[in-house]
This record gives sequence, C-alpha cells and structure tokens, in this order.
Amino acid sequence: MAKQFWWGIMFIALSGCLMQNLSPETRMRDAVIELNEGARWGRMDVASGHVAPQFRPQFKLSHMHWGRDIQIADTEILGMSPETDEEGAGAFSRVAVRWYDESTMVLASTVIRQTWQKHKQTFLLTNESIESGHPGLLMIPEAQPSTPAESESEPEQQDTFADESQWSSVY
Repeated sequence: MAKQFWWGIMFIALSGCLMQNLSPETRMRDAVIELNEGARWGRMDVASGHVAPQFRPQFKLSHMHWGRDIQIADTEILGMSPETDEEGAGAFSRVAVRWYDESTMVLASTVIRQTWQKHKQTFLLTNESIESGHPGLLMIPEAQPSTPAESESEPEQQDTFADESQWSSVY
C-alpha cells in the first residue's frame, strides 16, 4: 500500500514538472496566437504584452488604424520556427491576414513575417515586415509638416497613439 502511495506522489510530482517545462515550440505558439488574436479582435493591450519594449512604439504606430480604418477579417498562422541562437534571437512566424480598408471596403491579403526573441520563459515580438501582399496593413502614417499658416488656423486632429483607449482593457 505504501509503495502505491509513493508511486502516486511521484507521478503527480513529475506531471507538475512536465507542465512547468513546456517546450519552446509550445511557448512560442502560445505567444504568436495570443499576439495575433489580440490584434485581430482589437485587444491591443493583450497584443502589446507580447511585444519587446524597444519595438512597442513602432508596433503601436503600425497597428493604430486596426479596428478603426482597417477591419481584420481573418488571420492564419502559416508557420513558425522557434529555433534561436545563444542570445535567444532568430525565431520567426509567418501570418496571413485578410483585411478590409474601411474607406474602400475592398478585401486585401497580406503575409507578415514576425521576428521573435526568447525572453525568460516566453517569446517577445521584435520586428514585423510585409512578406507579400498588400503593403497597407502595417503602414505607419507619415507626420505632416506644419507650416506657420496651418498652425494659426484650426488645429487638425492628428492620429497618434496618445489616445490610449484602444490600448486599454475593457471588461
């Protein structure tokens, strides 16, 4: 009876260890899914939690029109590679995004290559680039140079991410 008890305890302990030490593939898959699903459904607070701090401002700029001027119809993870070098860099994923430009209501398709870096027990996004398809999905709005005549007239509303409403949680 005591022998069965110890085998049971050992089985439970090993199960806990296995659950704690998920493979890099599983950890990266979870990060890729959470980032892309969060961005798709307008949960930029969830998505930006998987972005490296140094890339976060560019990520916010390139996704600022998502949910307003750009509606995401569908996302599909085409593939991923969790292999990294000694510094944890080199992992990547490819994601197909089908989306609508609200001004034209034309369905566009873009394939994004996402570069990831292993950080502690998870992966963080360090770069995104268009691999193929329509380039408008990640287009960063250009800052309009202001002239003295423009500054005297009524100020034009600028798109910035100072309005953090799309970046905060709504429960």
